[in-house]
Amino acid sequence: MSESKPKYTPRGYQNYILERISELRGTNLLLELDCGLGKRFITHQLVTQRFPNSKILIVVHSSSSLAETVDYLRKEYGGLEKDLGELSSRIPSARRVRQLVEKRVIVATPQVLASMAATQPGLLDSFEMLLINEVDTLVKRTSSASTLVYPWSTILTVFKDKWLIGMSGTLRDDHAVFTAEQLEIRKELETLKEYITGAHVITMEELYGTDVEEYLEPTFLAMSLVVDARIRSVSLVLDELVRSVRTEIMRDLEETDNLDLVEGDSRRVHLLLERLPVSDDLKGQYSSLLMLRKYVYAMPPKQFLRMFHGDYLKHYFNLSELGRAFHTVSAKTLRVLEVAVNHKKTVVLTSYIEMVKQIRGVLEKSGFSVFALTGASPDKADVLKRFKEADEQSALVMSPVGERDLDIPQADVMVVCDTINTTKTMYQKFKRTRGGLVLLLAYAGTSEERKVRRLLQGVLERYPWSTAILDSPPPA
Repeated sequence: MSESKPKYTPRGYQNYILERISELRGTNLLLELDCGLGKRFITHQLVTQRFPNSKILIVVHSSSSLAETVDYLRKEYGGLEKDLGELSSRIPSARRVRQLVEKRVIVATPQVLASMAATQPGLLDSFEMLLINEVDTLVKRTSSASTLVYPWSTILTVFKDKWLIGMSGTLRDDHAVFTAEQLEIRKELETLKEYITGAHVITMEELYGTDVEEYLEPTFLAMSLVVDARIRSVSLVLDELVRSVRTEIMRDLEETDNLDLVEGDSRRVHLLLERLPVSDDLKGQYSSLLMLRKYVYAMPPKQFLRMFHGDYLKHYFNLSELGRAFHTVSAKTLRVLEVAVNHKKTVVLTSYIEMVKQIRGVLEKSGFSVFALTGASPDKADVLKRFKEADEQSALVMSPVGERDLDIPQADVMVVCDTINTTKTMYQKFKRTRGGLVLLLAYAGTSEERKVRRLLQGVLERYPWSTAILDSPPPA
C-alpha cells in the first residue's frame, strides 16, 4: 500500500492535452507547453493514469534534470514507488540491466540510453513509448554533418518503430545548417518533424480555447539603459572596426566570385566565417573584434581592458588613457544595486564569473544577503533553498552554467546584465522567475542597445501569450 499523496485535479488545458495524446496513441507527437504549465505533471499523468500498463522510457537532457524528474515522479504525487527506475551515471552497469527488466517506467539520460541500446538492444523491445523532455535540445544551433546533438541520431534510429512523444517549452526557434558551402536557416520544428516522422504537433495556440490563459504568468520585459560615455566611446570605435573588417571580407568574396556564399548578406558573415575562402588574418581579426566588443559590454573594466593589448588594437586605442578613464566597478554593477535596493528578492543573470564576483561584492557591502550560483557551485539546491527562504533583502547572482534547470518564482525582479542573439535561449532565461518584471541592461547609444531592441521584438513576436514589453522600465 503506497503512502497517501496530495490530490491534484488536472487543469482544463492539461486534460485537453491528455485526451489528445490518448486519441493519438501510436502517432508520434510534439507538444509545445510554456514554462510553468506542467510538463512534468503531464508526464506523471501519462505514466500513471493514461497508460498505467505500458512500459515507458522518459529521456531528460542532463543528470540534474534526471534527479529532479525521478524525485518528482516518486514523491510529488506517487503511484510509481515500485515501477520507477533510472538509467544514469549514478547507476552501476549491472543494475541498469536489472532496471530495464524489472521496472515499467525508466528515466534516462541520452548518453546512458544510447550505450544500453548498443550493448543490450533486446532489453528495449518491450517499451512502447519514448517520452523526450525538452525535445528542442535535440537540434544543434549550427550544424553540418549532423543536425542532431549526439547521441540522438542513434537513439531515434533504435526507437524508430516506437511511439515518440517530445515535449518542450518552445518550438519556435531557427537553426543554421551548412550544406555544400551554403547556409540554410531552418525552423527547428521542421527539423524535428524530419527525424520524428509523422509527428502531430500541439502548439500553444491550440490551447487557446481551454483555460490555459488563466494560468499563464505574464512576463514584463523592459530595457534599462545604462549611460557610460567611456563605454560608448570604446564601442563606437569597435563598431567601426567590425564594419571595416566585414567590408574587407565581403570585398574579397566579391573579387573571387564567392559572394553567393553569404547570399550578398553581410550579416551571415559571422555564421559562415570559418568556411569562407578569405585569409586567416581577416577571420581572426573579425572574430576577435566581436568577442572583444562582447567583453566590453559584459565584463568589469579591469577584466576587459586586458584584452586591448594586441598590436592591432594599439593603433586605435591608447591603453594608458583607457586604464585611467575607467573605474574599477562596472556601471552595470551599479545599476544592479540601484534596482536591488527597491526589491526584497532580486535575481541577476550575467555571463562571466568576474561579474558574478563583482556584483556579489558590491551588494554584500550594501547590506544584502547574496547567494551565487556558478558552474563551480557544489550544491545548487542548497543555495537556491537558502535564497528562497531568506527573510532579509537578498539577491541571487548566477552565471549561465549555474542557472541551468532552475525555477525561481520567489523573485521580485530579474536583472539580465548581458544578452545573446538566440531568442529562445533568452526567453527561457526570462521565464525562470515564472512571470514578473525582467530588466535587460544595455549601454545607451551602443550596438548593444540595438541588439536588445531586436531581441525584445523577437520575443514578443514568438511568445505573445506570456510576454509584454514596457516602453520604459519602472524607476530603479
